[in-house]
Parts: sequence; structure tokens; C-alpha cells
Amino acid sequence: MMRYYLLALGCVVLIKAVVGSQGDFCNLECPEFDSVRSTSDYEVRRYSDTKWVSTKVSSMNYGIASMRGFWKLFAYIGGENEAGVKIEMTQPVLIKIPEETSWWLWKEYTVSFMLPREHWDSPPMPTNTDVYIDHMPESTAYVKSYGGWANGWNTNSNRQEVEQKLTEAGETFEDSFYYSAAYNAPFEMTNRHNEVWVMSSNGRK
Repeated sequence: MMRYYLLALGCVVLIKAVVGSQGDFCNLECPEFDSVRSTSDYEVRRYSDTKWVSTKVSSMNYGIASMRGFWKLFAYIGGENEAGVKIEMTQPVLIKIPEETSWWLWKEYTVSFMLPREHWDSPPMPTNTDVYIDHMPESTAYVKSYGGWANGWNTNSNRQEVEQKLTEAGETFEDSFYYSAAYNAPFEMTNRHNEVWVMSSNGRK
């Protein structure tokens, strides 16, 4: 099962698409943002509002949750929607992680793909009741980028580093959840790009 997951993710990441203003680490359609400022510890980004397709997965393991969520969403963009249409893959695979428990305990993860902009006005509705259309309003995120492979340990470690620096700087932030954003196929060995997003509690800044 894991082998097919890696192959599927690898195929969609290799498809090229350039739309609008987005990070140079994207090679598919990505959320657009303005880079407000950067420190040595994080970048402050102001994201435009976006539409996503999402699913919730309960698991003790980040990797298992991301794989299960990925397959449900991959089926949706592969045609398991009321319109029966195939939808282009986007980046990143975004995972919302609650902070109220330690990383090794059960959590309800939310795994999401951004919908291509052409579908925002009238998104094809999912046929799987576990999958739903979601709207993320414009927001400000404190973003830390890192290489390698994202997992439960390093996402939590990077989140803690960002939150510590924000606390020291007197910044306010959302402390009930954070996001992990993965941009690469697992078999890509070099130039990997992952992010942790800690959200501002004040919205636009």
C-alpha cells in the first residue's frame, strides 16, 4: 500500500503548472501569499483566502494519518466527485495538527489539498462523506521551512521552536493547532521543502 502511495504522490508532483504569484519552491499550483518579513527563525506570510478539499483522520501516527488522508483526497481528484471530473493536483499536502496532546497520542488530523482556482466558484462535491470542501480565509502565518522528510517528531520540534521565538518577541499566535505543509514526493532525495505554519491569532498583520 505504501509503495502505491509513493508512486501516486510522485506522479502528481512531477506535473508542472505555473499560476499566479507563489513560492519558488512550488512546481504545481500553490496558495498565493505576500512575504511580510523574515527573521532568522521564521517568515511572516500573509495568505489570500483559498478553497480546499479536506478529510479528517484519527491516528496515533502522523505518517499513517497523512497516507490515509492522501488516498481519500486522491480518489476525490481522480473522479470520485458528483461531477465525475478529474482535478489537477496542487501543493502542498497540508495537515492540520491539534496541539492539545503530545505527538505520540491519538489525534484528529485534517489532511487537505488546495483546489485549483478554476474550481473555487463551483467545487465538485465529494461522493465520499468523509471528504468535504473547506474554505480558509485570508490569514497570517509564521512559517519555518526545513528539508528532509516531514514526520511527527520534526513537525512538532519545528513548531515548538517557532512558538518559543514568537513568545520571546511578544507575538500572539494560535496555540490550539498548527499546520504541516509537504511539497515533495517521498522518493525525491534532494532539494526537499517542508514547512510548519503557526497561525497568527490576530488574522491579518
